[in-house]
Amino acid sequence: MSRKYAGRAHLWLSQPPIGRKDIAPVMLWGVAVAVVVILPLCTGPYLLSTIRDALVMGLLALSFAFLWGRAGVLTLGHTTFLGLGAYGFAVATVQFGQTPVTGLAAGMLCAAAVAAIVGYFLLFAGVRLHFFAIISMAVLIVMQQLATSWQSVTGGDAGILGIPGLSVGLAGHGFDLGGPWASWYAVAGVLLAATGLIWLVCRSRYGRVLTAIASNEWRAKACGYHTSFHLLLVFVVSAVLAAIAGCLMAACSGVVAPDVFSPLLATEVILWVAIGGRGTTGGPVIAAIVLTLLKQMVSSYSTDGWPLILGALFLACVLFMPNGLRVGGGMAAARRICRERQGRLQLRRAGRAQGGR
Repeated sequence: MSRKYAGRAHLWLSQPPIGRKDIAPVMLWGVAVAVVVILPLCTGPYLLSTIRDALVMGLLALSFAFLWGRAGVLTLGHTTFLGLGAYGFAVATVQFGQTPVTGLAAGMLCAAAVAAIVGYFLLFAGVRLHFFAIISMAVLIVMQQLATSWQSVTGGDAGILGIPGLSVGLAGHGFDLGGPWASWYAVAGVLLAATGLIWLVCRSRYGRVLTAIASNEWRAKACGYHTSFHLLLVFVVSAVLAAIAGCLMAACSGVVAPDVFSPLLATEVILWVAIGGRGTTGGPVIAAIVLTLLKQMVSSYSTDGWPLILGALFLACVLFMPNGLRVGGGMAAARRICRERQGRLQLRRAGRAQGGR
């Protein structure tokens, strides 16, 4: 039985040969690895910590890009799982005195359980599109109120303070990852690994199945695919990725408060994916990092300026960039222009040949 399921998993995740469209993502991932290695050598602890926090938001954007960009499931409350991961990590480490590894597992388990329950009752009942989005927003508001009112566990409005940093124990030795440089490599390594894995899943046969479901679920169902199960699986995986981002955020900042369930942050996540390009992997991550750093820069001058900029970005994205700034889009446009030019030259040559006859 195990060989049967292993064979199915190998079939679903089988990779096609590397093509031209894969060159840009692979090069981008290689550049990202080089930046992760070199950047700590050129920046101070404060700037490095600021960029590290932006990388955490990049992981959140990656989770939503996999859900909305690949499977076509739009939610307005994706930060629910970010908050569950953060609070799960904080409660396990501070309230119960567990290790950070146990806290990470607790945060992921909480997010996966809520996603599985909510997704099962909604997706298997046929709830889709704006109905699913509205209900997800309601779940987010419920979690925010629960975090505010359950003071004995969540700390109420003040949140939970004194959250320990990341640390890992291997072969009887402990490795502290709470410092600026160690936490940088830990967060960046998780983001690079998650981005690579999601990219491999999206370019596999299973990724094509998800694209078919997002394009026309009824047609995919007629082809024999259990669309509700696949959507539920993607929903849970994206929730776990968002929970990991929440755990990293709580461990790096040392505090978690109910504003982690902010609806404004949930709106920003949608903007990150829309600008980065639905259906891409690296684009939403880059957009999240850049816009998070821009938000911190604007907020240092005015706390009221960022919502105005956020609204302007939404309008610009809808009017001028409906497909986002896709990674590799410039190369594709250049190839298209070259093909059109070659076609015009061939037509001219054909016309001259007919005139000579």
